[in-house]
Formats: sequence, C-alpha cells, structure tokens
Amino acid sequence: MKKIPGSKARSRQVLLRGFLRWFLYAAVLLLFYLFMGNPLIRGYCPLLIIPLATAVAMREGDLAAGVFGTCCGLMIDIANGVTVVGFSALWLLCACPAISLLARFWVKGTFLSHFIINAAVTAVMAAMDMIFLHWIWERGESMITFTKVILPSYGGAVLFSVPVWLLVKLIVDKLRPKEQRRLEESAQSAEEMEIREKE
Repeated sequence: MKKIPGSKARSRQVLLRGFLRWFLYAAVLLLFYLFMGNPLIRGYCPLLIIPLATAVAMREGDLAAGVFGTCCGLMIDIANGVTVVGFSALWLLCACPAISLLARFWVKGTFLSHFIINAAVTAVMAAMDMIFLHWIWERGESMITFTKVILPSYGGAVLFSVPVWLLVKLIVDKLRPKEQRRLEESAQSAEEMEIREKE
C-alpha cells in the first residue's frame, strides 16, 4: 500500500500545532505563576492558575488534563509557600480528568459551563485550604485569614475565569487541527439534533 505524499506533511503539521498549543499553555502557566509570586497589588493575588487548569481540562483529553492539572497544582503550592507541596496538585489531579470527561460527554464547552465548573473546583479548594491549613492551626483567628487572604485569592480565581477561558479558547481555535475541530462541531450538532427530536 502506497503512502499518500501529503499525509507525512499533515502529520508533522498536527504534531507542530500540538507542540505549540502545549507550549503556549506552559507559557501562560509560567506567567500566572510569576504573577502569584509578585502580585501587582500588594497582598492581593488571584489564583489564576485554577481557571487555567479547568479551562485546559475542558478542551483537552483526560490524561493530558490530569498531567497539566498536577503541574498547575504544584505551581500553586510552590508559589503559596504555606501549603504542603502536593496539596493543590492532588486535588487538581483528581478534578481535571473528571472535568475533561464531563466536557466530552455531558457538558457543553461554553464560558458559562466553565464559569460554573471553575467556581465549584475553586470553592472546594478554598474550603480545603481553610479547614486543613488555617482553621486547624489558627482556630479563632482563621476568620481573619479567610476574609483577608482566602476570599480575595480564590474569589479572584472565579472572577477571572471568563478572561482565562477566552485566552485558552483562542489558543485552541488557532492551533487545534481543523479536522479535529470539525469532528467536535459535528458531534455537538448531532447531540443538539437528538435533544430537539426528543423534545
């Protein structure tokens, strides 16, 4: 069986686009990590890495989402300095593949669904942070930490979820192979038609 001459060039192009896409994800992650380490407003640092992890998880496969989520969690833990390294990474390792599967089979990949999913992930992370890292050790004073540190940081992660989603969407739209995008669009339209027929 003869190989089609254009298939090699096409596969190289797909690999290059995939590499560039993940390179840009990593660059954005590094930028958000640097921002966490040196916030523009003293004492206020929204955890932009969380919406980045959830947005990428909604656009990529479950294995890739799990690996990227773990990296994001490790970056949060290292930048934070207070948490045990692996605390956020473990949670995002579990959450990101689940988000990827949800986005593939149950939830539409829109900014609204990302906002809701990101808010849920952020709320769980904020609750774990509050209980295990502050309330156990500080007790009465933990409410001060909650209002001055946890609420602004995790609240910022929810607040900035839409701009981060749009950034990830831009990267995916520009660098995902056209064939794959067409398949995803046709699958979504087929699902919509099925729903309309049932109604």
